Amino acid sequence: MRAVLVAALLLAFVPVASAQSESASDAAAVQRAKACIAATEGKRLSDAQYRAYMSECLASTRSPRDLFESTRTIERRCNTIANDRQLTAQDRVAFMASCRRKGG
Repeated sequence: MRAVLVAALLLAFVPVASAQSESASDAAAVQRAKACIAATEGKRLSDAQYRAYMSECLASTRSPRDLFESTRTIERRCNTIANDRQLTAQDRVAFMASCRRKGG
C-alpha cells in the first residue's frame, strides 16, 4: 500500500514531458517528497497516519523531521500556552482540544 502511495506522490511531482524540461520548482518538489518519505522510515505509521503526515509534510516549509513531534511534546506546549494565557474551565478545554489538533 505504501509503495503505491509513494509512487503516486513521486509521479505527481514529476512532469510528463522530458526530464530536461523539469523546472527548478518541480525538482524542489521531488526533493521535498523524497525527504518526507525518508523521514517516515522506521516510524511504524499506520496508513492513515502516513497519509496525514505526507499531506502535512508536502504542504509545510518546516523540516520533515521537525514535523514528527510526540504527543507528549505537543501536550506540554499546549499546557504552557494555556497556563500563560491563564485559561480555566471550558475555555481551557476548548483551547487544549484545538491546540492538540493543530499540533501546538
